[in-house]
Amino acid sequence: MAGGRPGSSRTSRSRTSTKGFSPILRGSATSGLGRDHLLTVLGAINWDTSIFEDRFAKQGEEVPVNRVEEFSGGKGANVAVAAARILGKEKVAFVGALGKDDVSRKQLAELRREGVLTEGVAKLKGCQSGRAYIVVDGAGKKTIHTHFGANEKMTVKHLKGPRVLRTVEDPRMIVVMDAPTEVGRRAVELARGRGKTVVYSPAVRTREGLRSLEPILRDAHYLVVDQIELRNLYPDNAEVDEEGIMRMVTATHPSLTLVATLGERGCAITGEGMMTLVEGVDVASLGKRVVNTTGCGDAFLGVFASYLLLDFPILEAAKRANLAGALKATRYETRGSPSKAELEKEFETLEKVRQKRPVPRVSRGAWPARRR
Repeated sequence: MAGGRPGSSRTSRSRTSTKGFSPILRGSATSGLGRDHLLTVLGAINWDTSIFEDRFAKQGEEVPVNRVEEFSGGKGANVAVAAARILGKEKVAFVGALGKDDVSRKQLAELRREGVLTEGVAKLKGCQSGRAYIVVDGAGKKTIHTHFGANEKMTVKHLKGPRVLRTVEDPRMIVVMDAPTEVGRRAVELARGRGKTVVYSPAVRTREGLRSLEPILRDAHYLVVDQIELRNLYPDNAEVDEEGIMRMVTATHPSLTLVATLGERGCAITGEGMMTLVEGVDVASLGKRVVNTTGCGDAFLGVFASYLLLDFPILEAAKRANLAGALKATRYETRGSPSKAELEKEFETLEKVRQKRPVPRVSRGAWPARRR
C-alpha cells in the first residue's frame, strides 16, 4: 500500500492491503450496569417526518408529495441502533435527551426493542423531544430541517449521575456525536481518562469551526465526518480540496485517524502519515436502487465502530461500513442499517461481483471522481 506523510500527494486504493493502520482499542468490557456492554453512543435522537417527492420544489413552488412516513431517527440514536444490529442486544448503550412527551415514549420503546441500553437517556421537563423534517427526492437525495428540542438542552450535569457516568466510562469504546460541544468534551475526558477508545463525529457541530472542537480532537482516536462537515472545519480555505483538508487536520493532530465519508465514492482514511481510499458501493451491481440517503452516514459509523470492536483491521471495517451505508440508501426508513448476518451475506456477494470486473485504475494522488 502506498503511503505518504501529511502534505505529500501519495495515496493508495484499498482492495486487499490493510497495512499501515491498526485499530486502537483500549479498556475492558466490564460494565457497572451489570451488563457487558461494549459501546456507548452520545448524541441526538429525533422523530423524523419524511416527505418523498419526485423532485425538490423551487423557491415558492408547490410540488406533489408521493408519500409521508414517520420514523425514529437522530444521528446518535441511529448509530446506536446500527451498532446493536452488529454487536447484539445489550452490547450498546445510548446517552441522549428527550422531552416528557408522547414522542419520548415511542423513542425509548424503539431503542429497547433494538436491544439498546437506555439508562443514559434523560427526559427533560419543559421542552419537546427533537424532531426532524426531511424532504427526499426521486433520486434519494435529501434536505433536512431539524428542531433540536431536548437534544440542545443537555448539559454536563447530565453526565454526573452514577448510572450515566458508568454508561460513559465502562465500555471499550465511546462514540461522541452531535451533543452540545461542552457535553461532548466532558464525555471524552471521562472516557479517555479511563483509557477507552474515543470516536468523535461532530456532525452539525463542525459549523462551530475547528478551533472550538480542538479540546475534543486532542483526546479522540478517530474523527469521522462527511464531505460537508470536512469543509466546515476550514471554511475560509476554499482553495484547499478535501484531500488537503484531511492532511491539514492530521498534520495538526498526528495521533488522530480521520475518516471522511464520500457517499457513493466510498471513504478516505488518513492517519499514521498515510491516506487510503476505500472503494464505494454501486448498489445497482447488487440489483438494488437508492430511495433515501438519510441515515447512510450513521449506518456507516455504527458498523465501522462495531467491526473495530470485533477486532477487524480498520480497512476491513471501512469496507463493511461502506456497504452498510449503501444498503441503508436502498431503504425508506432512517434506521435501515443491516443486521450482521445480512451485511456479511451482501459483502460476500459484493466481493464476487467485484472479482468479475477489472480493478479500477486510480493514479497516486487521485481523489475518487463523482459518479455521473
